[in-house]
Amino acid sequence: MSDRPSAVWDLRRYNAAAITLHWLLAALILIQIGIGVYMNEILPDHSPAQAAAEKFHISLGITIFLLVLLRIAIRLITPPPPLRSDIPPWNAALARFSHALFYVLMVVLPLTGWTLVSAGTHPISWWGIPWPHLPVASAFGGPAHKAARHTLMMTHTHWLIYIVVANLLLHIAGALKHQFEHHPVLWRMGVGAPTR
Repeated sequence: MSDRPSAVWDLRRYNAAAITLHWLLAALILIQIGIGVYMNEILPDHSPAQAAAEKFHISLGITIFLLVLLRIAIRLITPPPPLRSDIPPWNAALARFSHALFYVLMVVLPLTGWTLVSAGTHPISWWGIPWPHLPVASAFGGPAHKAARHTLMMTHTHWLIYIVVANLLLHIAGALKHQFEHHPVLWRMGVGAPTR
C-alpha cells in the first residue's frame, strides 16, 4: 500500500466520468459487434428477425456514437493523467497510438453505419425517435452506386471490425503486461488500489 496522499493518486487516475464511459463503451461495443455478427452471419437474410436485430443495432450504434462524442469532450476538457515514468518510451508511444486508434474507430464505425442506412430509403430511428439521414444519396444511393455501397459495407462489417478486435487485443495485452511486470496501470481505470 502506498503512503502517498490519496490526492496525489487522484491526479494519476482517470476521473469518474472517464472511467464510467470507458467501461460502458467497452461493453456496448462488444455487444454491438456480437449483434452485428449474429445479424449478418446467423439470421436469415431479409427475415423479420434480421430486420428487428438491425433496428436494435442501428439504435445502439447511434447511442455509442453519442457517448463517444461525450467521451471526447470530457477528454478535451480534462486531459488524461500521465503514464508512469518508469514505462519504456516505446511502450508509452504504443499505448498512445492504441488509444488514438480507438477514438478514430469509435467515430468512423458509427459514421460508416449511419452512411449505409442513409443510402437506403427506409426511415432511421433511435429507440423509436426519428433520426436524420446523411446526405449521401449522390455517392451511395440507388442502383448506380451498388459497388460503392458494397465497398462501404465490407469496410464497415469486416475491415474496421478486424482492426477494432486487433487493437482491443493489443490494448488488453499491453495493460496485462504492465500489470504483471511491476508497472501496474489497471487502477488508473478504477480497477484495484493505487500502487507505487
